[in-house]
Amino acid sequence: MEIRESYETRRREEEYRAALEKSVHYFSGNSYITELRKMGYDQAKLQVEYETEESGKQIICSAAAETKTFFDTKATEKFSAKNSLFKCEDVNIYGDIRQIYSLENNGKKTVYGLTESDGIQNYITIPYVSGEDGKVYEDISSHRIWKREFSAKTSDLDCALRFRIAPDIWPNIKIKEADLSPEDIFAHAYEAIFDIETKGKKQVEIQLPYQTFYWNSDTEMLICGKYQIEIKCDEKLSFVAVFDQYVTEIIAGDKVLVLLNNLTNEAKEISVIDISGNLGKIRVGENNDPHIHVVTEKETETEITVYGLRGLAYSKEATEALRRKKSEDRLIFANDKFKVYDNHVEDICYGKPDAYIINSEEIVSADRILEEFQWRKTKWGDMTRKSWRTDKWTADRNLKKYPILKSSSDILSATWNLAMTVFDRCTDGGYALPGQEHMWQAGLFQCKGEGFGVWLRDSVHIAMRGGSLIDPETAGRSLLYAIKKGFDNGSDGPAMGAVGLWDYYLATGDRSLLEDGYDVLRETMTEIENRYNEEKGLVRAEQSTSNDAFPEPENAGYSLGSECYYMKAYDSMAKIEKLLHGENENSKKWSKVSEQLREKIREEYWNDEAGYFTSGPKGSEAYEKQIWETSGEEAALWDKFQIATPKQRREILNSGIHTAMTPYGIRLFPHRKERNHFVGPVWPVWESGFASAAAETQNKELLLTMLAQQMRTAVLHKNFHEVLEADTGKSWRWPGQLWHACGFAAQVLYGILGISYDEQGLRFQPCVPEAFKGLEIENLNYQSAKLTVKTSGVGTVEYVIFDGEKVDFIPYGLTGNHIVHIKLKN
Repeated sequence: MEIRESYETRRREEEYRAALEKSVHYFSGNSYITELRKMGYDQAKLQVEYETEESGKQIICSAAAETKTFFDTKATEKFSAKNSLFKCEDVNIYGDIRQIYSLENNGKKTVYGLTESDGIQNYITIPYVSGEDGKVYEDISSHRIWKREFSAKTSDLDCALRFRIAPDIWPNIKIKEADLSPEDIFAHAYEAIFDIETKGKKQVEIQLPYQTFYWNSDTEMLICGKYQIEIKCDEKLSFVAVFDQYVTEIIAGDKVLVLLNNLTNEAKEISVIDISGNLGKIRVGENNDPHIHVVTEKETETEITVYGLRGLAYSKEATEALRRKKSEDRLIFANDKFKVYDNHVEDICYGKPDAYIINSEEIVSADRILEEFQWRKTKWGDMTRKSWRTDKWTADRNLKKYPILKSSSDILSATWNLAMTVFDRCTDGGYALPGQEHMWQAGLFQCKGEGFGVWLRDSVHIAMRGGSLIDPETAGRSLLYAIKKGFDNGSDGPAMGAVGLWDYYLATGDRSLLEDGYDVLRETMTEIENRYNEEKGLVRAEQSTSNDAFPEPENAGYSLGSECYYMKAYDSMAKIEKLLHGENENSKKWSKVSEQLREKIREEYWNDEAGYFTSGPKGSEAYEKQIWETSGEEAALWDKFQIATPKQRREILNSGIHTAMTPYGIRLFPHRKERNHFVGPVWPVWESGFASAAAETQNKELLLTMLAQQMRTAVLHKNFHEVLEADTGKSWRWPGQLWHACGFAAQVLYGILGISYDEQGLRFQPCVPEAFKGLEIENLNYQSAKLTVKTSGVGTVEYVIFDGEKVDFIPYGLTGNHIVHIKLKN
């Protein structure tokens, strides 16, 4: 009997949570809430005490919710918060309303309504706040998960709320009719913002999935059955509708109309609602192919913005995973914007609920990013997309072909596995453009069949930031394709080929790419030589290596980041030439120019007063105004380039970096005032060199900070999005950005493990924060070998054991499987 009751209880609980997942209106099972008694906050959770009626009995219930919208509400033994709930009558909420309440918290007032019963249960409305203009505003933006805009001049505008996307001519997508398959994009609750031109129109009919409204120009009333609210307008009818299968709410100015959707026969008899012309009132159950129709007598300019909303509960899969989350946790990092623990992330920007790391292969985090399906009205080609739309991430089984990170910290291991997932999806996830199969797509971009494509700049940066150690085979294919046919729009484009192929050779020992790509590299060297200004001793470069969107006149035509990569290109090409054809006039010439460029960058860009390299040389506005640009600063201090002196490197990391450091990462262009996807945000890809320098100088605090910033963002979204706003901490634009995923991997490889490699071999100079001691990595590629690297302790290297023998470095030309043990000491 007890087993049966336990099963029935679990089944009812699952059914209840499944219903809440489809609703933005809280309800208490199949019971009727007769009164909200108390409400208040206790340790950031919203607590509520209410009275229900079930089988004729009055029951007092207490619950705690993650958010003011009652997300993930759970029963509690008793109400323990300070009561701040009051009944109020001074708010214009009409319709199927039993009582209106006001919650006071930190000087702000939030208003809720409690509805009448629909014959089975009743509901709490969405929260409302009053603006200074006297209008009422819905407070549900945190539940928005996608956005569509409909605009047309027509007498019958049909807006499908369930739809599919498919590839179009790159970079566009097609929006297609739903086929009621799992591939459809939809929601169970919606927010719709209406602007309907009414000049000369007598009547407007608005059909929502569960209700139909009429607006009459003579009375200026919006009518639904027996209810009506006044909406005055000169030329446009403007209001907001929020609805799920249970309740529809209309917000217009300082008024709200609340309507129950699913009325049982008994409830309809009790309510005596006039349903003439309102068939939506008697619909029972969810509309699985919802539409909005606006019908007018004449052609009318109509604009509707629709947001799909997530509901008030996690999915079944996420709920089951959360039952397994660890009770013990450990704080790893905290600032005034977020806290990173081993098994969860708390964030002020996105608020509750927290994100949870169940283990190294599972993350639960509510959907937080607003997806778009239309280009924004900017010149940058902006849109925000998603590559997966669930609240639970599970690592793919085939990640075992990539390096495997083992750590005492679940969040570090999970973020690594998430990065490897992006590697896998960008390589074999069905996003390849024709002819680019099994190569690195720069991002997951629009949808399957329409990835970002293979870009020269992205491929090189991915390879040199650890990609050649993670997946050398794909690195080789991608680099060779990229230098010949890849997209290239960077000011440093001619430099990329030589830099990328030489770095790949050092990591893999594969000289075939140097031979296959040699002719192309010779052509690009000719272009570089044509750009070289002998009088200045610099290569003409109008933009930084991170920028392909706007001019940088402050750099006077010689941008630091691109200058560093041109220096590296001369150096790389000299070594390629010498390796393939022996030392000759070209190799000597290119080597000499490389050294001259290195010295010129040190002389012309280092600003003693600023304590860092400026984005332009002496005589430029950038030098005079001490302008920082992150991708250039990264290159200048990274040991791959050998530009900054040890003293300069320490000065940049200890003081100069504060010019650009924000709570969420290093801002790209901190001195520019305009805002776009480059100016204002953090791009984690450009932090790899900082991580390497932090390891070299044993700056554990900086390295831990950068790791925590990336883990916070990746775990919240279960992905690596292109743009992270430094001011707000919000992510947007394209998902599955491989160079950002690789940027995190680089912080582990070049930062924690302190990896570097050259013609002599592979070296380790670890910088292991206390939180990550005992870290191991298996299946790491180097040359033709597979390495297992184990660390013990924290601090500087005491010794490195390679296959049982102490060594200073791992020799070049390695094959087979090997074990490296790094012993650290304080």
